[in-house]
This record gives sequence, C-alpha cells and structure tokens, in this order.
Amino acid sequence: QESQRRLSDLLSSIFFAFVRDKSSRVVALELASGFTVLCGGRKSDKLEFAFDLIDDDKDGRLSRRGLWKYLRSFLTVLMSISSASANMTEGHIYSAIDSASTWATAQVFGAEQDKGLGNNDNSSKRSVCFDDFAEWYTQGGYGSIPWLELLDLKKWVLT
Repeated sequence: QESQRRLSDLLSSIFFAFVRDKSSRVVALELASGFTVLCGGRKSDKLEFAFDLIDDDKDGRLSRRGLWKYLRSFLTVLMSISSASANMTEGHIYSAIDSASTWATAQVFGAEQDKGLGNNDNSSKRSVCFDDFAEWYTQGGYGSIPWLELLDLKKWVLT
C-alpha cells in the first residue's frame, strides 16, 4: 500500500509538472514524450519515438518551437522527479526548464547553420530532422545537454 501511494504521488507530480496554467490540462503528446524518460529501451529509440510524437505535421522535421517542446518534455519529467528542484518554487522550475530548452534549441539550430546540416533550402533554417539532431548530439551536443543521457535508465543512481 505504501509503494502504491508513492507511485501515485510520483505519477501525479509528473502529470502536474506539465500543467502550465489553471486549467489542469496538459498536451498529451508532450506528456507522452516526457514519459519516455521512464520507459525501458535504448536512449536512441526513445529519442526517435518522442521526436515522432512531437512532429505534429508528420513531415519528419521539427521547427524551433517543436524542438523546444521536445527537449522541454524531457526536462519537465527529469525536474519533476529530481530532489534538486525540491527547494525551488513552481515558477522558478518552469523558468529553468523553459530557459534550458530555449538555450539547447538555439545550440542545435546554431550548429545547423554553422555546419550546413539539413537541406540547403530555406526549410533547413526553420526546422531540423531527427538525423540532424542525432548528428549534432553525437558530435558534441552531449556536452551541451548531458541530462539527455538520463534517458538511459542504466545511468540512474537510485537511493
């Protein structure tokens, strides 16, 4: 019964971390994307699955806003289960998540422009495909957003 209560508390805290206004509504695809953090499987599979969830027009690309939502979904779950956020106000947590997601998105799109990732047409400046994101991440992006490594549950230290 105690473990059931703790699981319920955990799931509730994750759900309510996605509530950004008084409506108590969440964007289901962002919640599902974030929940991949807690799923079994390879990090790369989770990243690609979540990318496809956030790709609302199913063109295989995410706009800046789409990539921001994608990264924010992971950070929202990670922050909601982290003891590091225990002493932060809800507003500070949201601000930290949004700022980190905005910064990371700028890093990806900056690399796309610098290295010419993606297509050479104008759409490459407005969107990124999963392969572009994966290439950025494996060629050094992991140093910019190391928290994405936590999608690999083997790297978790549970106490």
